[in-house]
Amino acid sequence: MLKAKHPLDLKIITLLQHHGMIKSEAKAHLKNEVYRLQHEDVEKINKYTLHFGLQTKQQLIDEILNLRREKLLSLLNGQATDRIN
Repeated sequence: MLKAKHPLDLKIITLLQHHGMIKSEAKAHLKNEVYRLQHEDVEKINKYTLHFGLQTKQQLIDEILNLRREKLLSLLNGQATDRIN
């Protein structure tokens, strides 16, 4: 089963392509920067799951991914405005 793509992922990939990456490089960068969870994140998720239950596990993961997407998007938009000025 394939997971549906998040609309911000497509926007990030497009911005990365405007910065000179090819599509496969942009996807790999997105995977590393957004989807690869650090050890601390996994520990936090497991602790949260034990305390609040499995239903909230996906909510926390989604929240972490959304924060990372927004951070990367903001960084890329900042670089784009620096190029214009």
